[in-house]
Amino acid sequence: MTRQVWTFSSPLEDPRFAWLDKLAEPLQQAAHDAFAGDAGKTVKNWLNGVPIRHRVHPALIIWPLGAWTTAALLDLLDGVSPGGNSNGYRKGADAAVAFGIIGALPTAAAGVADWVDTYAHERRVGMAHALLNVAALGLYGASFGLRLAGQRGMARALAGLGFGGIMMSGVLGGELVYNLGVNVPHQTTPEPPDEFVDVLAGADLPEGKPVVVDVEKAPILLLRRGEEIFAVENWCQHAGGPLSEGEIEGDEVVCPWHGSRFCLADGRPLNGPASAPLRTFEVREQGGRIALRPSYEGRAHPSVSEQSESVAAGG
Repeated sequence: MTRQVWTFSSPLEDPRFAWLDKLAEPLQQAAHDAFAGDAGKTVKNWLNGVPIRHRVHPALIIWPLGAWTTAALLDLLDGVSPGGNSNGYRKGADAAVAFGIIGALPTAAAGVADWVDTYAHERRVGMAHALLNVAALGLYGASFGLRLAGQRGMARALAGLGFGGIMMSGVLGGELVYNLGVNVPHQTTPEPPDEFVDVLAGADLPEGKPVVVDVEKAPILLLRRGEEIFAVENWCQHAGGPLSEGEIEGDEVVCPWHGSRFCLADGRPLNGPASAPLRTFEVREQGGRIALRPSYEGRAHPSVSEQSESVAAGG
C-alpha cells in the first residue's frame, strides 16, 4: 500500500520520540490479535460505531471528562470552604472521580479500536495520546484510594495532575482529528450533479467486474450483478482507500487498505474501521447507455420534477 500522508509540523516528529513507535508496534499487533476472530470483529465494529454509523469514541469521552471536571470543581470548593461545610463537596468529588474512572474503561476501549488502524506519524501521536490518558487514569485511581484513606490534600493534588494530563491528551486528540485527519473521510472531489449523467456504454460494464467512472470528477464504482447494477463512491470513508482495488464478495466490497466492508446495494458499512456509509447512486440503463445520479440520501435536494410528482401524488 502506498499512500502520501501530509502532516503538520509537530514536536513528536522529532527523532527523540522514535521510542513511541517502538512501543506502538507490539501494542498495535496485540490489539489486532485481540480483535481477531468473529467475536473480536463484532466487538470492534461496535467500538468503531459501525452499527450506528457514527464514531463512538468522541461520545464516550464526555463521560470521564465531564465527571473529572465536576470533581475538579468540587475539590476546589472543598479546599476553600470551612471544614464544617465541605462534607457534601467531598462526597460529590469522590463520587465524580469514581464515576470518571469507570467511564474511562469503555472510552479507552473505543480509542484503541480506532487507533489500531493507524500508521506512520498518526500512530505515534495516538500512542502519546494513549500514554497521557493511562497516566491520568493512574493518578485518578491513586487519588480515589487516598480519598478513602482520608488524605484529602494529596488526593486533590493527584486529581489536579490527572486533570492536567487529560487536557494535554485532548490537545493530541485534536491534532489526530483536525491536523492528521484520523477517521475523517478523505474526500477531495466535488459532489456530483443531482440530475442523471450519462457515464458509460452498457456493453463496457461486464458481469461481476468493477468499473470506475468519473461524474464531474467524482469517482464512482459500478458493478453489474445480473439485471442489477450497483453504483457507489469509490473511496472508503475511513482513510480514502480505492475500493475498486479491493475484493468483491457477492454484493459486498472490501477496502484494500484496512478491510472495511460495505454493502454495494445501499452503501452501509458492514465491518469497520469505517463507520460512515458510502454515497450511493441511482442507475438508469436505456438505449445501451448507463446514466447515474446520486440516490436521495446522497443528493442535496429532490429535482423539480420529483417535487412536482410528489405534490401530484399527495406526498
